[in-house]
Amino acid sequence: MSDKKIYRYTNVELLDVIKNGQSESLKEIANAELDKRNLTKKQLKNTESEYIKYQEFKEKRKDEPLTREEWISFFFLPFFTPRPKWRNDHFSQSEYQRFEKYGFDKKAKQASEVKILGFLFWFVIIIIGLVISKYLNF
Repeated sequence: MSDKKIYRYTNVELLDVIKNGQSESLKEIANAELDKRNLTKKQLKNTESEYIKYQEFKEKRKDEPLTREEWISFFFLPFFTPRPKWRNDHFSQSEYQRFEKYGFDKKAKQASEVKILGFLFWFVIIIIGLVISKYLNF
C-alpha cells in the first residue's frame, strides 16, 4: 500500500496500518487520518467488522491453489506469450508478481514449480522432435 497517499486509503486499510504497521510514525499518521474522517461509533464498528473480513480473506488467500486456467497458462506459456512492442511485460511473470504482491503464497510457489515443469516439457518436446526428424531423414 506504500504507493498511494494516506488520504486515499480506505477505512479498513487505515485500520490495518494502525494495527499491523511497521513504523510508529506511519501508525500515528494513519490514526490521525482516521480521526480526521469523523466516523460515528456505528461506522467505526462497521469498519472493524469489515477489517475482520479483510483479515479472513487475507489468510484464506495464502492457501488458495492455482486454478486450472492459471496452471495451464504457466505450464504451456512459459515463453510463448506474445509481447507487443508497446508493452514491456510478460504474462506469466506479471501474474507471478501479482501473486507475491497480494499474498497468494501458495499460488506463487505453485506457479514457479509449474513454470519449471513447463520449461522441461518444451525441452523434451524439442528433443523428441529433433530425434524424430533425424530418423525420418535417414
